[in-house]
Amino acid sequence: MSAYKFDSRTKTWIANETEVSNSSATQNIIRYLRWAGTAMIVISAIGFMLQGHADLLPAYRYWLGLAFTFLLCLGGLICAYGLKETTGARIFFALGVAFLPVQVSQVSAMLYNFSQGDLALQLPYSWLQFEQVQPSLIAVDLAISAVLLVLVSYAGFAMLARRQVKMLMVAMLLGNGCLLLPIRDGIGIPLMITCLFFILRAIEHRLREDSAMQLYEGLAARVLISLPLLILVGRSVLHPVSLVLSVVLAAIVAVIGIIDIKRYTDSSLVVVGQWFGTFATLLAWLLVSNNWDDFVPTHYGLLLPMVLLLFVLSAFVEYYPRAYRGIGACLAFGLMAGALFNEQAFAPLLALATGVLLSLIGLRQHEKTPFFCGHLCFLGGILFYCRYAIDAYQHAPWLSSIGLGLLVLLAASYLEKRQQIILRKVDAYWDELKNWD
Repeated sequence: MSAYKFDSRTKTWIANETEVSNSSATQNIIRYLRWAGTAMIVISAIGFMLQGHADLLPAYRYWLGLAFTFLLCLGGLICAYGLKETTGARIFFALGVAFLPVQVSQVSAMLYNFSQGDLALQLPYSWLQFEQVQPSLIAVDLAISAVLLVLVSYAGFAMLARRQVKMLMVAMLLGNGCLLLPIRDGIGIPLMITCLFFILRAIEHRLREDSAMQLYEGLAARVLISLPLLILVGRSVLHPVSLVLSVVLAAIVAVIGIIDIKRYTDSSLVVVGQWFGTFATLLAWLLVSNNWDDFVPTHYGLLLPMVLLLFVLSAFVEYYPRAYRGIGACLAFGLMAGALFNEQAFAPLLALATGVLLSLIGLRQHEKTPFFCGHLCFLGGILFYCRYAIDAYQHAPWLSSIGLGLLVLLAASYLEKRQQIILRKVDAYWDELKNWD
């Protein structure tokens, strides 16, 4: 009897294990199907926007995109109320929210072309041009986009992250509001991109504090609020890029690559982002200096801010901060040497100031490279001014010799009086210097 019970339990355990294995395999298949369906929808929609309706009127292009958004929302409603399946509903509404900025950007193009008329900048691609749309139709499209933006965004964010729906809605409305403005000039767009980036960055930092926002649904919601900014940047790049916009985009890459990426991963991507951010920072100043009205390629003083940028970056980077300071110090010494040899304007003053700053940085960080490079820069500035002393000696040799003799006697008296103190300080200084990096 006992053996029969044992066999029954064994069969039950085997059956349960088989059910669990089958359930796990089924869940994996469902997950792959969802990923495949999502990828097919996104790729097909992008391909249709790029190739499928370039010959249609602008109004029809907007309505086709609107119909696609309605189909996505309808699929979400069918999953939520017909099939009682929330995961599919979240996917459909998330895709609907993702395509809303596209609709808003199309209405923005209509508004821009209507407000600017023949002066409007036209993009080189026909499927991005929305000319000659009637004002009444623009008003209808604007009203529909506004209603959809509120309703679909609220439904999508409520399904993805109900606790943070208010903050997500504020970010989404703000981003699409900036996207809707008919501004394309070289100052307004960079200013808008800068403000929107730092506002979304602050919102993102607050959202990351919520543990629910670390789940897949929360991550999707956080990505969705950044789509208007990405579209705004992409649209701006298609227009003639101004110097201000180039500097702003380089600064954004630097902030993301050097500061923000460390908050999301500890992998080797941090190093990659750090180098990208460093390159973007230095490129930004090169763009600024290259457009300087009186810029001369051999004017080494205009490249000194690159040294300052390297020292500033060394305070924020995760890897090789000492290398940043060492490269900056060597670059500063090379620039000052070139400026002194070419006798450029203010070269001696810059050499003295650079030498003092590098020496102070070396003392603070206990690093030899900035310290010695600073001393060499300072010495170069002093030697440059020695030329004037030589000229004065040639004009009045007897008077100069008397003054030099007085200085030598005073120096000898000072050394005799304080030689022990000076030797002790030099020894202590040398012992400390040997322990520096």
